[in-house]
Amino acid sequence: MKRFGFYIFIMTSIWGQNPISINSLSWLTGSWEGQMSNGKILEEIWLPPRAGSITALVRLTDSKATEFVEIINIMEVNGTLALQLQLFYNVLSPSSDAPHQFELTQIKDNFVSFKGVSKGAHRTLSYERPEKDVFYIRFQPHEGPPVEIKLRSK
Repeated sequence: MKRFGFYIFIMTSIWGQNPISINSLSWLTGSWEGQMSNGKILEEIWLPPRAGSITALVRLTDSKATEFVEIINIMEVNGTLALQLQLFYNVLSPSSDAPHQFELTQIKDNFVSFKGVSKGAHRTLSYERPEKDVFYIRFQPHEGPPVEIKLRSK
């Protein structure tokens, strides 16, 4: 009987978990900006969660031109979250044939991380908002050292 009770506990633990809601990422919402080490400006504008997704528009500029724009979409998929991003050169031609795909690896208060699962995607990508006006983007590129970008509220 003890063994049966243990199995029931495990099954309810697994099946009884609530799906992750996109609303748990509402802390991403806002306009963020920061200067990169090379002097370029990175901007991110996150729209509030709606209809099972949260979306951002990203722009990297220097004093003369826009280097790229990027669209990020995080959506509810089968009880978890999935991230897609597509980078566009300044003439709005996509940098790849299809958006890069990421799977959720961790979610906490004001923190979310993903792992890249498509060809050419960053190995990891995370967002954190440790303070009201501070926003971090961290990623491990497919090649090269990890990157950390600190943005502030606009």
